[in-house]
Amino acid sequence: MSAVNLIERAASDFGGTCTRINESSGILELPVLLVDGRTIEYRLLLKETEKQVSVREEPPKHLPAFCPERHINYDGTFCLYYPAASRLEVHDDASAIAWVETLYKYLKLQDRAKRLRKWPNASSWAHGDAAHQQLRALEAASALRHDISNAVEQGQIILKRRKSKGRSILEIWIGNNRIFSVWEHHKRVVNQSRRCFCLSSGSRRPKRLRRCNDHAQQAAELALAIRDWEDAEQRFWDSVTGRSCCGSCDNCPLPLES
Repeated sequence: MSAVNLIERAASDFGGTCTRINESSGILELPVLLVDGRTIEYRLLLKETEKQVSVREEPPKHLPAFCPERHINYDGTFCLYYPAASRLEVHDDASAIAWVETLYKYLKLQDRAKRLRKWPNASSWAHGDAAHQQLRALEAASALRHDISNAVEQGQIILKRRKSKGRSILEIWIGNNRIFSVWEHHKRVVNQSRRCFCLSSGSRRPKRLRRCNDHAQQAAELALAIRDWEDAEQRFWDSVTGRSCCGSCDNCPLPLES
């Protein structure tokens, strides 16, 4: 059974109906109930490619046709997930329900984003190839300690760049606290004799970074991933130069429509 057929069966659980256009596409009519009691009726175009389904509003009525800040792609499709982290394939009834549930939650977040004029939470993927670097940073931080991992998840890491005797240094900060520094060229943490970030102890004394599993390597990887994340994010915005901001979010780098 095709993914569109499976979504057609799952749609009724959310008060929706799905009409097939052909074997690989369909129109999903989905009412989304908001916390204030309002219901928004969405008309959505679904297209299937190898058990993955893209979706966009057809025609754009309640949502912008394009808005990176609200995770609506250049072609109007919704950015529901990052394939490298979760493919969200539709291959049976359970995965179809999970797909529609993800879409439903996404559309509820869209209403909050419209009211707040920004995406309402930090649980989202970066734009374009920056998402790959974000995943690198999340994986590296998870090997260190909870507050560092949480800061990456919440977008609270600050990367500062400086030079010492002509050598580039990347500094990782959380708020006003510098957590560690990395020699950028050598990809190595400065001062590996310090206590490890995981705060574990050996038989007699706290473990030093250089001798504590692969934590020195993961810390360096985190700094480099944050650097690459920022650079990839800038390349994304450069790639959409010439497009206009829809005006629905504050702090969007794109110019407003004239």
